[in-house]
Amino acid sequence: MQSRRGFLKILLGFGAILLPWSIIPGRWADMMNALGHSTVDLKLPAVAEPQPKKMTTAATPESLKLTALDDIQALTAPEMQGRKAGSVGEAKAAAYIAEQLGALGLKPLGDRQAGFLQAFTIPPVIETKVNGRLTFRAGAESGLRFPSANLLGSLPGEKENEVVVISAHYDHLGIYEGNVYPGANDNASGVGCILDVLRRILREGNPPQRTLVLAFWSAEEMGFVGSHAFVKDPTFPLNNIKAVLNADTVGNGTPGDFALWGDAGSLAVKAVQQAAAACGSSAPVTPTGGHNSDSVSFLAAGIPAVTLMTGAWLNQNHTPEDTPAMINTAQLSLASEIMYRAVKTLAF
Repeated sequence: MQSRRGFLKILLGFGAILLPWSIIPGRWADMMNALGHSTVDLKLPAVAEPQPKKMTTAATPESLKLTALDDIQALTAPEMQGRKAGSVGEAKAAAYIAEQLGALGLKPLGDRQAGFLQAFTIPPVIETKVNGRLTFRAGAESGLRFPSANLLGSLPGEKENEVVVISAHYDHLGIYEGNVYPGANDNASGVGCILDVLRRILREGNPPQRTLVLAFWSAEEMGFVGSHAFVKDPTFPLNNIKAVLNADTVGNGTPGDFALWGDAGSLAVKAVQQAAAACGSSAPVTPTGGHNSDSVSFLAAGIPAVTLMTGAWLNQNHTPEDTPAMINTAQLSLASEIMYRAVKTLAF
């Protein structure tokens, strides 16, 4: 109960602080009307060649300097306590991500009056080890449910009703038998990768054609509960989504060795494979082998979706050894480059 109260307190606290940014009123036309008519006839200048549009962003300079490694270090800090969904540690991780989305100037897309947050509840789970990996299995359905939240923010494009989602889950496994499961690769690396892509786009300053939505799912480790909750009760129309690009465990292994979960030949898969090839990387569609990630929630809804991961994603997965020390910076950089190129193909 202490943990539940703590989560609610933190969740409500940062939710109140990070309410949707107010839209700056456009008063220019009113000001011009108040001036009255000019007594001088003005000649219009010759029509100039159209200039490429530049994006205006409210991103802070400090937020644009951060890197995926900074995000991984923050999300695996001791106070995050392994980011188990429904825990105080996860609420602190959500607060960190919400802070980044606000600092990057994104438009909140969570529940009404909840800023970036989309709240949902999760059922009780039971921890169990399978082949040395800690996993969750469903507990009693009649048990107490716990609060959790997805985080969603958008970078509006010229076609506001056409959306490309780039996502990652931010929860992990928490503490088990006195050991913290940091989840650096699974999936602080995916969160850092997605934030890295957006920071690069904002630094370049070119507005997208399609709206970009950044989504960070909770309770993926409990059976894709967060992404399923979004699909069931979306905060914007699902039929606006043209593709979902999901990053999960993208920071380990041999540089250039990636794998995909998705429907071969789909729009999302093609975009990522094209991007991987351009980077000299391999990214074949592989069997899930009983595993999966949040892209499965969108595939079930008929939306093109793909998950990018490393070929060696199972190495040290769901163990206390999944720490920042196992992150291969070259691989993480390649993952960001692949996601960035796929986003440019689909949204620009």
